[in-house]
Amino acid sequence: MKRVLVCGLVLAAGCSDALEQDTTAGQVVAVVNTDPATLSLLSASTFSATAVDLLNAAGRPATVAGRVSVLAVPLPAVDSIVFLDFGSSGAGRRVPLAVGAGAAGVAIADESTAWVANPNNDRATWVNYRSGDTASIPVGPTPQAVAVTRGTLYVVNANLSGSVPVGPSSISWMALGQVPPVTLPTIPLTGTNAQFAVVGGDSLLYVIDRGSPGAGDGRLSIVDPAINQEVVVINGLGELPGPAVFHPSGRLLIASEQEGILEVNTLTRTLVHGVGAGNKPDGHGVAALALDQRGRIYALDRGDCTAPGVVHVLSAPPGYAELETVPVGVCPSAAAAVFTQAAP
Repeated sequence: MKRVLVCGLVLAAGCSDALEQDTTAGQVVAVVNTDPATLSLLSASTFSATAVDLLNAAGRPATVAGRVSVLAVPLPAVDSIVFLDFGSSGAGRRVPLAVGAGAAGVAIADESTAWVANPNNDRATWVNYRSGDTASIPVGPTPQAVAVTRGTLYVVNANLSGSVPVGPSSISWMALGQVPPVTLPTIPLTGTNAQFAVVGGDSLLYVIDRGSPGAGDGRLSIVDPAINQEVVVINGLGELPGPAVFHPSGRLLIASEQEGILEVNTLTRTLVHGVGAGNKPDGHGVAALALDQRGRIYALDRGDCTAPGVVHVLSAPPGYAELETVPVGVCPSAAAAVFTQAAP
């Protein structure tokens, strides 16, 4: 049996030490495919992919997170979340959420608990993925993403009516371990339709505001968890940008199905590759991104979602040279960098 250590997209900052290592021995990238819901494990050493059971999951998973040996995949269409433990037990568990709650972004807080956003009932659910116990708290309108940093839970609220923004987004936050207040404090955001969040290696929270469909008004909000305020807004991300990863070079790489890979220099807080200047592997857009320990980029290419998609393996920025193209499942939607070690 192998032991798998997982570094999810939502918790990319916790992977920075691993990414600085100069080896990919045993490392894999877990790719979540949408239709049907499957998992592909792509070796970072051989660039070959193998299929893994996702507990016969239904629905259309769109996000993924991980911590140590546990991978978490929300299933929004069936109000549940799958946890796979690739440690010595090899156990899996599907945890039901409240009926009709939905399931969007997820973050694993520690060795037994996680939080998942429930966009259909404006709540976030705490899950003990060892016991299957759950409890929920009210947050802001249409929560889509979750992050945990500095001992604090952050829930990103998109504020939507259907798929259309009805006002600025916000972030509800709460110190972990405290009794939840009746109403959580919020951090106002400048942008709309905020749906993705990643904690950077600089400990800041980077939030992708997708904007209104057809408006091309995507932007980035940078939030400082030390003061719980939005401190910088970067415009120019174009039409409905996707999830981001924080590269150890200090670049924030943002997936875009229209523009490919967008790039923000987090040291100067400037947009380096924006609309019309993104990196498009094989001329295609990108649905999601992951990194391996050498800082190489794994860019998910959905194709037309009727045939297997591919993962473009690219060299670290600024080169973005294509190293390999690996077929995966149909309509890949999310990925997490992971590595394996022989169990002691």
